[in-house]
Amino acid sequence: NEPFWHVPFINVLKFRGSIGLVGAEALPNGERYGYLSTYGGGLGGYNWGLTETITPGVGEDNIGVTNLTWEKGLKKNIGFELKMFNNAISLDVDYFHERRTDILVQRKSLPAITGTNSQPFANMGEMTNQGVETTAEFNSNIGPVGYRIYGNWSFTRNKIIEQDEAKKKEAYRMRTGHRYGQQFGLIALGLFADQQDIDTSPVQKFGTVRPGDVKYQDLNGDGEITIEDETAIGYSNIPEIIYGFGAQFDYKGFDVGIFFRGQAHVSYGLGGSTFIPFIEGVGKHNLYEKALDRWTVDNPNPNAFYPRISNGRSTNNWQASSRNIYDGSLLRLADIEVGYTFSKKLLAPMGIKSLRIYLLGNNVALFSKWDMWDPETGTQNGSNYPLSRKFNIGLRTSF
Repeated sequence: NEPFWHVPFINVLKFRGSIGLVGAEALPNGERYGYLSTYGGGLGGYNWGLTETITPGVGEDNIGVTNLTWEKGLKKNIGFELKMFNNAISLDVDYFHERRTDILVQRKSLPAITGTNSQPFANMGEMTNQGVETTAEFNSNIGPVGYRIYGNWSFTRNKIIEQDEAKKKEAYRMRTGHRYGQQFGLIALGLFADQQDIDTSPVQKFGTVRPGDVKYQDLNGDGEITIEDETAIGYSNIPEIIYGFGAQFDYKGFDVGIFFRGQAHVSYGLGGSTFIPFIEGVGKHNLYEKALDRWTVDNPNPNAFYPRISNGRSTNNWQASSRNIYDGSLLRLADIEVGYTFSKKLLAPMGIKSLRIYLLGNNVALFSKWDMWDPETGTQNGSNYPLSRKFNIGLRTSF
């Protein structure tokens, strides 16, 4: 509508931007009234009388902080909307950035000698979140066949700037500076081949180590494998990439629609009962068939899915590590629909304005590198109930 615009194939071109400050008052873990001190019996007691009957004491459980304030989020957004060729092609792109300050967190750097039964709250958290969101659509026809192809894609990355984290000896162990929910653990190098391999490797301080057990990297080079060798591994447990795409076709009353959705750049931890064979002893809990793919003396496969299986939980083998996380990326055929709409000319003698019959399928197929359970559940052992696959036959009419 602007007089200076003379590009006929572009129907709409809009630029937009916004900036705003928002607030939030929620305390972590559902706590309330952080400015009030609370009292309870969590500070021990004393034995009284000849029979030494213990009487619990009363003390300050939570220290109230009177100068707490709202956490703040400065949100910025810039984007554009584009439609071309008589609206046959449309595109929306947005870049967003948010910086949250004064985030309400519980103090983490206070030592135990302060005598607090529960760490007080403070406006000390700070993090950034930024990313891109896009949607695109193409509408056209080939003769009597009409079609619509569409999709959306978003990428989001956050970073913890401050969370009152106590300083660690090794900088690479710090959670500050990483994504929220970032996985941390040891770097697994494989499985020990034999006793000589164990004897010539750094000493692993997680219990007795035998051939077939997991071998870890000595990150700080001190000749020992301890918690000081953990570092960031994989991604966060929150997907950075979310996307979806689909298509619709129609031809002389027939129509077909299909829609896929997926996620990427996400990692989940592994562990717990059922996944770890014989975690509570031989004969307890069910096992996954995958347990057949394990290291044994007769099958010393260095690439086996499971390390040496033991009677009970092996402390060494089930440390948080790059071996005990899985890629949560997936592509799901979320919906597929086939329908037919009867012509109005055929329906008119029966007094029916419109009639459509259809077959709809939900959660039809899943494609993922991880095949033990639906990775979208995000569980460490597949304990959550997966999405159900459903098929519906329907009829829609109006009179």
